[in-house]
Amino acid sequence: MCFMTRKQIETVIEEGVPFQVHLADGRSYSVPHRDYVSLPPKNATVAVVYEDDGTVHVLPLLTMTGLTYRTGKKAAH
Repeated sequence: MCFMTRKQIETVIEEGVPFQVHLADGRSYSVPHRDYVSLPPKNATVAVVYEDDGTVHVLPLLTMTGLTYRTGKKAAH
């Protein structure tokens, strides 16, 4: 099984496009804009995904199996 790296997530965040994070257990989380995700500094092994209702998901990188996104279409600000 393939797991996500911090660099792969940083790359899609830098693209500025909406994306989905897929986990090994079948769940997925939508990230409509770069403000809805953060990566702690340094060598952290988690990504944090935020929802409009205030829910915060702390997701270990080792549980992430993929990202889905379209290139070239920036998210609205």
